[in-house]
Amino acid sequence: MNGAASVERMALEQDQRISEVVKREQSRLRHFIRHRVPDPRDAEDILQDVFYELVEANRLLMPIEQVTGWLFRVARNRITDLFRKKKPESFSDTAVADEDDELLQLEDLLPSPDAGPEAL
Repeated sequence: MNGAASVERMALEQDQRISEVVKREQSRLRHFIRHRVPDPRDAEDILQDVFYELVEANRLLMPIEQVTGWLFRVARNRITDLFRKKKPESFSDTAVADEDDELLQLEDLLPSPDAGPEAL
């Protein structure tokens, strides 16, 4: 039972260290992310992902010598991933207002494909 108690004590110490890092770095890391990510929901998701990665790294016993630098590097990588995933806006998603302030889609501005070349 002594071995089990030792493992449990180590796990509690590990959780305590993670909690201390989160408390110490959360504000700076949130500011760093929010400065680079305009959507607050995306920024909060990235922050949570960074701390999740910290917990996973600790559980896998990965040595992290400079925790603060490591957290900011993970945050930069997540921000980059976010911008890579964002799909560009397509022309079919854009709308233009006409003189009556009605929204027209790109398809409304083009000639009908059924009318043939004479419609141009």
